[in-house]
Amino acid sequence: MKRTKAGLLLPLLILCAAALPAASEKIFRYGAGVRVSSFGIPNALLDMAFFEHPNLSGTAMSFEVHSYGDKGLRSVFSGVYCLEYSHISGEGYYRRNQYDNRLFGSGEVTQVNFTATILMHVFPSAIIHPYIGGGIGIGRMSIWAEGSYQDELGTTIRESYQNKAFVPVGHIPVGVIGNIHDKFLIRAEAGFKNGFYFGGSVVINF
Repeated sequence: MKRTKAGLLLPLLILCAAALPAASEKIFRYGAGVRVSSFGIPNALLDMAFFEHPNLSGTAMSFEVHSYGDKGLRSVFSGVYCLEYSHISGEGYYRRNQYDNRLFGSGEVTQVNFTATILMHVFPSAIIHPYIGGGIGIGRMSIWAEGSYQDELGTTIRESYQNKAFVPVGHIPVGVIGNIHDKFLIRAEAGFKNGFYFGGSVVINF
């Protein structure tokens, strides 16, 4: 009887031992993080609102939720859902239409947008690997500008311009990921999201 029990116990111990490493290798399926970036709107987009304008630059801050595939962080594809706020400003000459008065002043553009993006990882099993992606979304853009000019009599005239609108958002990111024991990701990313940006982010996986 003792030999029978021992004979049953040994395979059971082997199965438990084989299961322990698999249980300790947790597969992370989700992550959350923040990104801080320098940000600027290309003149081609500003040309749609102004005939002449100064260069605008500033910063963007994002909160991101990541979704990984069946292999977790070693999946080829992952998803990113991002809520972003950006603010840029500039100073110089501007006019809305070609025949308007040429004003000197300052302006700013703020955006709040939400995007869904798919990332394709190159060599995802490597601790450091590149990725590229594409996504779409929608945003709320606010434009404000104020300036002044002198008329023929030398009188200073002040004018202002404001506009708010919902706009489509296109997202094309390119970056490099550093994997820290699967629990944390550090990313350096550049891309286009109704403006060009470059920044870094930290992601905590769970």
